[in-house]
Amino acid sequence: MRHPPIDTGSERCIGQTNVELSPEGRTALLPLAEEGCRLKPDKVLCSDLKRCQLLAEAIAARLGLLAEPDPVWREVSFGTWENRTWSDIQAREPHVFSEWITNFDTVAPPVGESFERLQARVLAGVKRKIVGPRGGTGAFPEPQERLNTGETPLLHYLVVNHAGVIRAAVSAFSGLPLRKAFDLAVPYGSHTSFCWGGNNWSLVDLVAGRRIPSRERAL
Repeated sequence: MRHPPIDTGSERCIGQTNVELSPEGRTALLPLAEEGCRLKPDKVLCSDLKRCQLLAEAIAARLGLLAEPDPVWREVSFGTWENRTWSDIQAREPHVFSEWITNFDTVAPPVGESFERLQARVLAGVKRKIVGPRGGTGAFPEPQERLNTGETPLLHYLVVNHAGVIRAAVSAFSGLPLRKAFDLAVPYGSHTSFCWGGNNWSLVDLVAGRRIPSRERAL
């Protein structure tokens, strides 16, 4: 489930920057928490960024649960571009920005992550927190072969996180190329469902639930 709308202003590059909810986001928080409760999760996981924790905690409290924040569910890191305007980045680093725009799936911003690296981190989180650990290498699993093994989850998990995380999971579990997955609209407050079949994951419901309007485009 994606977090409520956030306050970025001036079209800023926001990945792992901790920002406040926008007025729309604060208004939507309680209705989204009620919607999250209707999904009837057994466990509520979330990114440790405030915009996700607020919603996860509101859902968990209503269900008599504790939210479980973890940085593995964070949005992609934009490194030195974080919290700068896109226009400033393009003006000051035109060549690096152009290369990233052309190959954002494999090229990372300075001191940041590529979307391939984000996907690997997310899949490692799924394996460690949901499917169950296998081995102790600490290495990131491959999107298909290595993640599609493990113990069958007995619980229904709700993970409150970010658009980039959701797109990375859609790509991994549906076979959609990563670049194409980032064309998918993931509205604030929407939820996307996956099912573990014992040997592999499948996409059940793509971008369902409440749509929260917002003027900004941050992840």
